[in-house]
Amino acid sequence: MRVGLLGPLDVRTERGAVELTSARQRAVVAVLAMAGGAPVPVDRLVDALWGDDPPPAALNSLQSHVARVRRALGGPDTVLHEPAGYRLAVGPDDVDAVRFERLLRAGRLDEALALWRGTPVFADSFARGWAVRLAGLRRTAREDRAAALLAAGRPGDALADLRELVAEEPAAERPTGLLLRALAACGRPAEAIDVYAAYRTAMTDELGLDPAPSVAELHRSLLRGDLGPAAAPPDPAPAASAVAPAVAAGVPVRGSSFVGRRDERAELARLLAQPGLVSVTGPGGVGKTRLVAETVAGLDRAVSWVDVADVRGRDDLLHAVAVRLGARPGPGDDLLAAVGTAAARAGTVLVLDNCEHVVDPAAELVEHVRAAAPAAVVAVTSQERLRADGERVLTLEPLPAPAAARLFRDRAGLGPADPQPVDDIVARLDALPLAIELAAVQAGPLGLDGLRDRLDDRLELLSRGRRTSEPRHRTLRALVDWSYGLLDDAERRALRRLSVFAAGFTLDLAERVIADDELPRARVAPLVACLVDRSLVARHAPGRFRLLETVKAYAAERLREAGEDLAGRHAAAVVAVAEELDATLAGPDEATAVRALTALLPELRLARRAAGPELRVRLAAAMAWYGYHGQRYEVLGWAVGVPEVPHPRLPVALAAAGTHAWGRGDQAEARALGERALALGGDVSWAHNVLGDAALVEGDADAALPHYEAVAELGRARGLPAFEAFGLCGAAMVRAWSADVAGGVRLAEEAVRVAAASGNPTANALAAYALGEALGDHEPARAVELLRQAAATARTVDCRLFEGAAGTAEMAIRSRHGDPAPVLAGFRDVLAHWRRTGNDTLHATALRNLLVLLARIGADEPAALVDGALGEDPRLFRAEAERLARARAAVAERLGPERLAELRARGAALSPGDLLDTVLTII
Repeated sequence: MRVGLLGPLDVRTERGAVELTSARQRAVVAVLAMAGGAPVPVDRLVDALWGDDPPPAALNSLQSHVARVRRALGGPDTVLHEPAGYRLAVGPDDVDAVRFERLLRAGRLDEALALWRGTPVFADSFARGWAVRLAGLRRTAREDRAAALLAAGRPGDALADLRELVAEEPAAERPTGLLLRALAACGRPAEAIDVYAAYRTAMTDELGLDPAPSVAELHRSLLRGDLGPAAAPPDPAPAASAVAPAVAAGVPVRGSSFVGRRDERAELARLLAQPGLVSVTGPGGVGKTRLVAETVAGLDRAVSWVDVADVRGRDDLLHAVAVRLGARPGPGDDLLAAVGTAAARAGTVLVLDNCEHVVDPAAELVEHVRAAAPAAVVAVTSQERLRADGERVLTLEPLPAPAAARLFRDRAGLGPADPQPVDDIVARLDALPLAIELAAVQAGPLGLDGLRDRLDDRLELLSRGRRTSEPRHRTLRALVDWSYGLLDDAERRALRRLSVFAAGFTLDLAERVIADDELPRARVAPLVACLVDRSLVARHAPGRFRLLETVKAYAAERLREAGEDLAGRHAAAVVAVAEELDATLAGPDEATAVRALTALLPELRLARRAAGPELRVRLAAAMAWYGYHGQRYEVLGWAVGVPEVPHPRLPVALAAAGTHAWGRGDQAEARALGERALALGGDVSWAHNVLGDAALVEGDADAALPHYEAVAELGRARGLPAFEAFGLCGAAMVRAWSADVAGGVRLAEEAVRVAAASGNPTANALAAYALGEALGDHEPARAVELLRQAAATARTVDCRLFEGAAGTAEMAIRSRHGDPAPVLAGFRDVLAHWRRTGNDTLHATALRNLLVLLARIGADEPAALVDGALGEDPRLFRAEAERLARARAAVAERLGPERLAELRARGAALSPGDLLDTVLTII
């Protein structure tokens, strides 16, 4: 078998050319062929086929593609499976790309170049780095061939290739110089001068640089007449000396596979293709060094790599770089000038690795190198940018979840297994490659579950890195120790105090919590910005910051060692922020407040654990609107059992506990809590609301109406039109469901006007819902339109209460008017919505409406199952009670008593999810 990769994929066996119709099958063959018969790890194949977003069953899909490839190539022996991965049954000379490199090393340039048929396969996707490296080798080989032809006295034979090379890269130094020599040697100095003019334009106009000194000197020789047919000197580099891959002095080499980072590697290669400084930044352990090493390995330029982790200060840094570049100061020169001269002479890519502790001298050095050698390329890895002139920054984030999981599996040697523990492990390690590699070492002795369960103690657990690693990369603690040691006292104080946050913080919240006499509030924002620059604090949403979990665990240790307890200060500040946001929920900017409270939830959970009695009351009250309208029963549950200490917000807190009971179906408890709240006086709008809701679901119009009227009146008196609209809506539904449709419509229309004036989305959603309910069976088409409008408005502020209520009402009306069949799918969505929220009360309301629909279409057995699941009805409004009675009577008559009893018993035993699945399956 022979495989051609230097152009369109070409696979040939004894039977002739092989046609591979699937792109993924071609990719499998290409990746295996690139290895020249060596095994390719499964993860590398998965990465080539699907990148950072493989399907859940990627291993199975890969096996399927490999099986098809085997059939296409002629049998199972064509692709072999070994412990190290899959291997293509080819030798090195059977793959043109592998043979190309072997011929280059042997100096057989013509044979090597003849193998190229076009652009290498998959050069624009997963093989980009490989293709760039080969293209660089090819270009160097073409230059070397031209130089050899010049040396052999055959300049005319080199002209065509040199013209192509210069056309491809007009600012390239070596081919331009070779072309000048070749033209001069052919007696065409005028053309040579034109070539130089084009080169100078490309350098100055496009790159803003002066011509390279070597090319400028050739131009001067042309003008003096020193360079002619007999005098054109050969290229000083012998042809055989440059055909091997570019020198990579000091570049760290790892034998393990490189997982993910395809896009970052391509972007870094693009940045390094232009002169200037490129800084790769990111937190410790994110993989900066490995990314740069993998990327420069694919460049067609020599690399000078300097690891500065152990240098201390400016002089050490200059000496380390000077040694790598071979700089030797002349008489009167200082070392910095000598380094600049050496960099200009070397023409290599200079890499300064691990610069975060010497950013100031590194910035000075880089700026001097760039001044001395404008065409120089300098790459820096650091936890913070150098802030040097012209710096381009590539910030490296933790791995995407799929790539992080693949890295863990690769390093732990795992085959197919339950993905959940792996996903949990890499998520808790912030998807940092170094932390993942350290954890993978423990996967064998501890098992996946054991490792996952012990990650709370990650700093002690992950302490067995590679013995050949730098000391600071051998343990997780050493990694963070290094970063922490680079901070000053104020930065350390800020970092350890920021560990008090559960998940994240805004600058305002950080100022409230961590500032004190030792750390003035005005310094907090600059310190956070500094910690962001040092990659110890991350921005994870607009205006929000967080500590990576590993950094947080380390900083929390330091906080305890410092004897600082910020839990109380954190709780007080977080509750105060929640109160401020709650005060804006009834206004037009409700959506912003809802998003902010949702982001604040992890901090609120933490605050609740540290809160004293009064703070717990304030917290429960502050979350009443958010919990009720959002149907968040965890949040409403914070009010359950709240200490009844004297406080102006206690009535709201008790009412929130009553709302929790209302949603869970315990109307007696809801009434009791509402009455206790009402008896306290003060802010009793929420108390009236929960008492109205409890009476409404039990069909008690006489009890419900005065409570809703009180909510409306209190809203008017306090200048809160949203609450006025709430009360009007409740009263409208009571009247409409009590057969006073005209009265209900009038109140609902008034609620629509009040809600519109308030600008509050939830009030507008409720008003549209109330008017739709009031119109109901009298104007069903308009009612459905209003209910859809209500649900859409509710969704804009995550108001699950009125989104679900409007959806239930729409399904109920549509089930009684028009074709009922399409409504069944809608009921599935509505019932699923109430199960997600945990509102048992409104889930039962939806089931009663479903029962009526099932009876109407003659689906008697499912109707009986639903009836059994409902159990005993609460007291209902007359219209609803009559509809249910008619539906039950019809079902009972058609099924008979025995079958009805059997089905109702089955329905009572089914879980809500199984009930719905069973009903819809039967239908």
